[in-house]
Order: sequence, then structure tokens, then C-alpha cells
Amino acid sequence: MENVIEINGLSFGYQRKKIFDSFSLTVKRGVFLTIIGNNSSGKTSLVKLITGLLPSKNEVRIMGIPLNKKNAKKIRSYIGVVFDNPNTGLIGETVMDSLAFPLENLKYDQELILSMIADLAKQLKIESLLRKQVEELSGGEKQLISLASVLIRNPQILILDCAFTMLDSKEKERIYKILKKLHKTTPITIINITQDIEESIYGDEIALMKDGKLLIHDQKEIVYSKEKLLRIMSLEPPFMVSLSTKLGYYHLVDNVFYDMNEMVDALWK
Repeated sequence: MENVIEINGLSFGYQRKKIFDSFSLTVKRGVFLTIIGNNSSGKTSLVKLITGLLPSKNEVRIMGIPLNKKNAKKIRSYIGVVFDNPNTGLIGETVMDSLAFPLENLKYDQELILSMIADLAKQLKIESLLRKQVEELSGGEKQLISLASVLIRNPQILILDCAFTMLDSKEKERIYKILKKLHKTTPITIINITQDIEESIYGDEIALMKDGKLLIHDQKEIVYSKEKLLRIMSLEPPFMVSLSTKLGYYHLVDNVFYDMNEMVDALWK
């Protein structure tokens, strides 16, 4: 499987403060990776380095291309980033303007633009927001539109940088299920950067970061079993993982469930 992101021996810091010291990470095409770390772990700096917003010295390769000033524009065309600040990706006065803007830059036909926006709005259930002024939106609504403004470009790599902090738990679950379905039906690579381990159940790999170091990067089932590493990060396995484990002790289930409805169905069989 092709590597879409390769970071080899990256060292980086601000004003003599070292953030990464010989940091390495490989992300394969088509994975859904959750990167978990606290505020000082270097998560945001990592996003900026991957997208060329911070300089690196050829330690980063995207889609096999060295990330440098010459290649930065081409590399950014492969990547879509939803930042924690939802105002970052909202350009037009209305929601429709914000979604149309990247497609107009690509010289898409107006009829195609309207069709693509309608399809995505239906998928994300944001049809009622299309005619609204951006300034009228709540923080959570802005985060949904920021996601839509990135997805409309069909990026090969989607990076979510603490992107849904303003959504309630029900709405967040709905969006992650949509992204999980997108991941299963397209070749998109998704990297979700968060402090919340509960979000990791929707992906297939987890990387734990602490103080600029990568503690582990593996399949989520393996990471959930690393109790010592989780304690170092002050984390516990997600609720559904813990519940599955406890029910397994009583032979009520024989595997780990990540969806409550699926667990209930199994218990009733």
C-alpha cells in the first residue's frame, strides 16, 4: 500500500524550543488514522508542517513528493484541512458562496457547481444553511460548513484538526459516521487529530503523541490493549471498548463492539 505521508527524522522548534527531535511517521493511502495528544504534544505543529505552513528540510514527503517551497502548491492541492477555528475555511458572505468558491477557482461549470453543492448538502444535512449568511451561523454550524468547504474539493487526504469541538455529542457522532462511510467507499485518507479517545472508534489506526514524540502507531485494537501507554497519556479505552470487555467477562459478547446498536442486536440474538 502506497505511503501518502512520510516523515523521516524531522527536527523542528520555535525560538530555541525543540518541538520535534528526529520525529518519524508514515501514513498509508486509504487509512483512517486518529492522532491523540495533549496541548503540548505538537499536534498543531505537525499539521502545519504536513501542509507546508511551517518550513521543513525535505524530511516530509506527501504522495511521494518532497515537501519544499517548489512543490508546496501542488502538495496542498492533495490535502484538505478542517481547523479548530471554523472561520478559517469560510470565505464567502453566504454558505453557498463559501462552498462554491473552491469550485469556481477550478473553473467548474455553474450547473455542475450547484449540483455538487446540493449533493454534499444532502449528505451532511445542511440544506437549510445554504442561503444563510456566514455571520449568522453558530459555532457548530460553522464547523459543519468548514468541513463541507473542504469535502467539496474531493481531497485525497483529509486532515481534521480538533475540527468538531463545537458540536454536541449526537451531532459529532452523526458526522463521524458519515466520514466513516466516506472512508469505506472512496480511497480518501483521513487523519483526525484530537484529544478525545472516544473519537478513535471510527477510525482503524491510532497514533499517540506526547511532548513531540510518537509513543505508538498501530491498529486501534492493539493501542486499546496498551494499558501502560494509555495511563502515560492519562487516557482510558473508549466507553464501548470497556463495555465490550466487561460483557465479555460474563460471556455475553465474544468481540469488541464500537456501535451501541450493533451490541444490542448481538445481545438479543
